[in-house]
Formats: sequence, C-alpha cells, structure tokens
Amino acid sequence: MEAKLFIDKVFDTAKNMSLEEFEIYFVSSKNETIKIFKGDVDSYNNSENMGISFRVKIGGKMGYSYTESLLEEDIKPLIERAISNGKIIENLDEVEIYSEESEYKKIDSFNPNLEAITVDEKINFLLKAEKTALELDPRVKTVNYCMIGSGSGENIIKNSKGLDLYHKFNSIYAYIAVVVQDDESIKNDSAYIVTRNFSDMDPIKLSTEAVNKALNKLNSTSVESKVYDVIIENDAFADLLGSMSGIFSGEAVQKGVSKFKGKLNSLVASPSITITDDPHLENGYGSAPFDAEGVPTTPKNLIENGILKTYIHNLKTAKKDGIKTTGNAAKGGYKGTMGISTFNLFVKKGNLSFEQLLSQLQNGILITGFTGLHSGLNSISGDFSLATEGFLIENGKIKKPLNQITAAGNFFDLLKNVENVGNDLKFNLSGIGSPSLLIKDISISS
Repeated sequence: MEAKLFIDKVFDTAKNMSLEEFEIYFVSSKNETIKIFKGDVDSYNNSENMGISFRVKIGGKMGYSYTESLLEEDIKPLIERAISNGKIIENLDEVEIYSEESEYKKIDSFNPNLEAITVDEKINFLLKAEKTALELDPRVKTVNYCMIGSGSGENIIKNSKGLDLYHKFNSIYAYIAVVVQDDESIKNDSAYIVTRNFSDMDPIKLSTEAVNKALNKLNSTSVESKVYDVIIENDAFADLLGSMSGIFSGEAVQKGVSKFKGKLNSLVASPSITITDDPHLENGYGSAPFDAEGVPTTPKNLIENGILKTYIHNLKTAKKDGIKTTGNAAKGGYKGTMGISTFNLFVKKGNLSFEQLLSQLQNGILITGFTGLHSGLNSISGDFSLATEGFLIENGKIKKPLNQITAAGNFFDLLKNVENVGNDLKFNLSGIGSPSLLIKDISISS
C-alpha cells in the first residue's frame, strides 16, 4: 500500500477505536554509495528503508509500536501493541502529543535535479577524481578511498490533534583519501564535498585539496612539549564541538551529566563565541521545518557572546522545567524513542581571515585534526587528551609539519580561552560547523 494511504487508514482506525491522543510518525530513506579503487568499481550499495511508528496516550503514559509493513491487515496489530505497551510502562514522566496551532517555515531541502544524476555520472566523477590525485604529484602512492554517496528521504507526522506535516530532503557527498611518500616519510589525508547540487562538485578541486593536505604533512618534525597558543582549524573544531554537543541537551542537564547545569545566563565562553542551532539555515544539511514531535523549529543562539542562553528541549524535558519546548525533539528513525538533537549546530563566524589569525598568533601551533575523539574526550567533564595533527607557526607563517603530537586540556576552559574567531565557517559531514579559532593555552606534547 502507498505510504500516505496507509497512514490515513491507521489514523481512521485509531479514531474509530476512540483513542483520544495518538500520533503517526513515518520516515523513509534511499541511500546509494559507490566506491572505486584503481580505476574499477570496488563496491556499489543501494538501499531503501521505511517504517511507521505509532504513539498513543493511555492513562497518562505513552505507548509505542512500529512496523515496516504497509499491509492493511497489520494496521490493527500496530495500534493494539502500542496500547498494550502503554499499559505496562513504569516511567512516570508525562509525555505530550503536540497540539498548538503553529506556523511552519517553508524549508527547501529537496533538489529534484539531484535525483536525475545517473550512476554512470557518479562513477565518471570518481574516476576523474582518482586519476587526478594519482597524476598530481609523483609522491602520491595510492588513493585508498574514493567514494560518492547520495541520499533522500521524507518525513510525515500526523496526529489526533490536527497535525499533518510533510518534509522531503536529499543531498550528495564525495570523499577521497590519499597516501603520499617522500623517502621514509609516509602521510595521508582526505577531502570531502557535501551539497544538494551535483554541478557544485569538482573532482579536480576535491583531489587537489586532499593531495596538497597530505603533501604538506611530509617530513614532519618534533616540537618542544609545553603550553602553546594555537589555532584550531575549522574542520577540527567542528569535530570537537560535535563530540561535545550533548552538553546543551535539557535531558543531560536534568540528569546532571552536563556541566552547563545551573549556568543559564552565565558567562561560559569567550565573548567572541556565539554558538547557534539554526534549523532554517539556507542549504543547511540538517534544516527542517519541524522536529520529531511536530513542533515548529526556530533558530536560536545556545551561547551568545559567551553567555549561555538556552538548553535544547523536547516536549517532555521542557515540561519538567516548566518552559516551552525549543523544537529539538529527535528520533533515531521510526524505531527510535524520543530524544533531543540539534539541526545545524555551528560557531558563528567572525571577521578575520585565516591569514589574519596566523598573523595575530605569530608563534604557536596550528591544529588541523584530532583523532580518537571517541576515547580521548570525556564529554561530561570536558577533559581531553587527543592525538593531533598540526603545524608549527613562526612569525605568522606556517613553517613545518609536526610529528606525533598530543593536545590536552578541557573543552570548557577552551571555550573561555578563545581569543578570536575566523571567517572561514565550514560544515563537516555530520552537519556541525565552525570557523577557525585562535585559542590560548593548550598543552601540546611531542
């Protein structure tokens, strides 16, 4: 059965069963990935997933169920499972179904032209990227990863209180990783593009970026272990911010696992730092008109000029705090329970170019990447000790690559120690963005 028809039948069946408060949540996705290696297609994957979850309020508790089937005979069992689950839930937290009359921002997240790009066009892009990388410099030894991925999806929320919402989205990305060698020095690096417009994707530019980044790391040297002023490059800080994004969650605050608990309207970062979650960001990869509960999304500064302005909430956590939800409810697919997440989280860019940041730093370290964020960063305390890639900066110039350095410190102290913010805002593949930041007093060991 077609999804919209199935949803309408679930809705009508639930109404006929005299269920007063219920919600239908539908999500579908299509994903295609192609990898090439040494001029041949190494792998091709094409997958489609869809499913429906049903929530119903029973005696003040919320029962859940879900199905991947769109057969009419599975409608009543779907509803009955949710009712049964609601009756045995022991969690006393009251969960609401959204019912306010609201206006929704029109978000254009779907480019129909992207759906017309053929597999052959994608393969030709990859072949060009791989060939370019191998021919750019004799020190390029191999392209160990060259892939393109595209995806699309749609989301429908319909409930007993009058909501009937629809959102469609798609995007495409490419990623290449290279290995270079000069005598005994072997290094690797990568580059990526993510967009909704295939014509924006340049295989030569992609490969050139990856190769140049790798070549610049050859013949690295050690550095004296001490405390340095540093520039953390945009990509690197975006990865760090993404790993710490849970500190803004109202649920984490209520559970006492965010150090931002009790810090609202307090100075928690340098006055040069503003961190925003903008679900309406033009061409933002996480942009959406509504959250997973059907609440309208709104742009908001989480930290504004260094001051913590808000946590992010869904209906349940907002009710606990006696405030309105911020429209940040999230589900990990149709099977997931309700959580909290950002849409397009980023540090607002400043006025200085990257070259001006270097000039202001004069002498210190440029950090271009962190590894081991899953193990070397404590997202509760903020303490980190991370294997780091970077360069020595002397007299405002990038001088030499550094070998096997470790950066150690605390994320919350780091926010307070930001001296200046660049204008080179960039988003990573996870939809987290940052410009490059000039930061004082980071411990670097070699």
